[in-house]
Amino acid sequence: MGRVRKALATGLLIPLLAGATTVHAGEMSEGLAPVQKDRGSPFAGKAPEEMIRELADREEIRELIAIYAHRAALGIPISGLFTNDGAFIIHVPGHPVTEARGREALDAAYRDVAAKPRAQLPMIHNVALEIDGDEARGVCSIELRGSQGGQNLIASGYYEDSYRREDGRWKFVTREVFFFHFTTLEEGWAKQPQ
Repeated sequence: MGRVRKALATGLLIPLLAGATTVHAGEMSEGLAPVQKDRGSPFAGKAPEEMIRELADREEIRELIAIYAHRAALGIPISGLFTNDGAFIIHVPGHPVTEARGREALDAAYRDVAAKPRAQLPMIHNVALEIDGDEARGVCSIELRGSQGGQNLIASGYYEDSYRREDGRWKFVTREVFFFHFTTLEEGWAKQPQ
């Protein structure tokens, strides 16, 4: 088992599960719709009240993303940021897809992370959103720095998120991360699977 896979399997993110597919760097999915086309202003043709509502929604979703990053870095449980049927899915080049679906599975998946606070630092930025009533989807970039077993880890990629407003609050329905690379700093990312 490679050092990176071993680091992942021992709890940096979510223990890798068997099966599924491999996503290669540069492979883009349909979840990237918020950035694939020039859609013009999200406020075009909207009344001032609708614009204010959308601005507030966008800010609340950005806050949700920021709280997620801080909780992940500090080892604070994240399942409350997801809907009851929420899912977190991880794609690392050259490895099986990992998935945690539902709050119980999310809590179990993050238990090891919570036991090792400050083991990772996700830096999430470049947020692009599409909002449609109480549903939304978005794309954002991630750079990750971490350590495990005396190894420095580095990763970058992007999230494809879907959100739902429940009880007046925005929550993640799915948070799917596609890493371009996830490796030790020593190994570097130039030779990562493509």
